[in-house]
Amino acid sequence: MTMDTHREETHRGDGRSGDGRGDWRSARMVLDNGGLDADHRMQHELIRRFVALPGEEAERKPALALLNELRRVSVRHFLREERVQASMRYPHLEEHRAQHRRLATLLDDIIGQVDAEESAFEYSYVKAKADELLQFWFFDHFVKADLPMKSHLAKFAVR
Repeated sequence: MTMDTHREETHRGDGRSGDGRGDWRSARMVLDNGGLDADHRMQHELIRRFVALPGEEAERKPALALLNELRRVSVRHFLREERVQASMRYPHLEEHRAQHRRLATLLDDIIGQVDAEESAFEYSYVKAKADELLQFWFFDHFVKADLPMKSHLAKFAVR
């Protein structure tokens, strides 16, 4: 799925604003009104802050700090989400777990590329590509894998 496809989905009401950012007030974006949603908001905020940084060499260290925090938050989130899925016997747990591993590997690759001061590419180019990829990284997984879990979560909600 491309960023253009994501933008098109915005017009179909998937809960994101027209600039590709999530509208976390939308009921469509809420999964559990708890830890999973808080994690998603934190991941999204870290990505938003990373994207907002200029692609100047002087911003490499703050960019890496944000990416490393995103890595830490994401690992914690993936474990939380998998525990929730296991507790409700989510039928797609193994597939979801495999996606989390691929996402973590991709994030590590992005961090490595942003950290590589000795590269064939200018930092501004690497940063611009990372901006696009991180937004895709987050929204593609959220829309295709996390949102479908919503109906299963609703069955296990405390009433």
